[in-house]
Amino acid sequence: MKLRGLRRDDAAPLLAMWNATARFDPLTPDLLEEKTWDDPGFDPGLALVCEEDGTVAGFAMGVVRGAVGGARGIVKLAAAAADRRRRGIGSRLLGELENRLLERGVAAVRVCESAPNYLTPGVDSRYSAAPYFFEQQGYERIGEACNMTVDLSAPAYDLAKAEARVAGHGLSARRASPDDRESLAALLRAHWPSWQDEVDRALGNQPSTVFFCERGGVALAFAAWDANNRGTGWFGPMGTAPEARRRGLGQLLLYRCLDDIRGSGLAYATIPWVDPVEFYRRCAGAAVERVFHRYEKVLEPCV
Repeated sequence: MKLRGLRRDDAAPLLAMWNATARFDPLTPDLLEEKTWDDPGFDPGLALVCEEDGTVAGFAMGVVRGAVGGARGIVKLAAAAADRRRRGIGSRLLGELENRLLERGVAAVRVCESAPNYLTPGVDSRYSAAPYFFEQQGYERIGEACNMTVDLSAPAYDLAKAEARVAGHGLSARRASPDDRESLAALLRAHWPSWQDEVDRALGNQPSTVFFCERGGVALAFAAWDANNRGTGWFGPMGTAPEARRRGLGQLLLYRCLDDIRGSGLAYATIPWVDPVEFYRRCAGAAVERVFHRYEKVLEPCV
């Protein structure tokens, strides 16, 4: 058993190992690329493969998110081949990854929460061995997160009614174009600067998968989809400036995105990492589909 850096020619065997192991989070070649090499924070020194008998027996990838001085390490992806567990592969990969994160000045590490480019917001509770593994490695549970799903085969929302409500305030929603980038960027800088990367990715889609409301050239609210886990119908992020809330803008923008997802041929939309569960349940008939455990560990420098 040896640890080494991830190579491009690992893609096919890594994908096979991952999909045979992480049954609730299958990856396509494009999604594997998106989650690894296409991550803006990809660090070759934090992408580790465990090789055993010439095969990929395990994989762990970390990223560093945040500014210097307040950066946090993330165990973004981690898996050990299902037929090679209980051989110390996972603990060895995780230990080496933590040491390398420490070398990069990281004091605390979370699991999976690697926004703006992430696969899940935590550890799916159905992976029965995973919570035990992380807790044995010194990680503490700090909360839960959930993903919701919207069935688009029979939409439980009234787009025309939502448009009429917003029109009553002298507003409307439209699809954003690259010409709207600065207006959207100003809104994001003021309220959600960490979402800029996701919005840029959605704005770069053909056609753009960002919708927004504006007044006098000033963006007041936006919603995007297909910015993360592309091709799978992921909704978000979405936000409304404080001064423009309670006018139905968020609801309308949600509906415009859901209608767009349905038009792309997908039967379901995923609303990930949800906070206002009741809003999505009431507005779009969304249901909680997955529950995730969130974990964190404070790293102790080696002496």
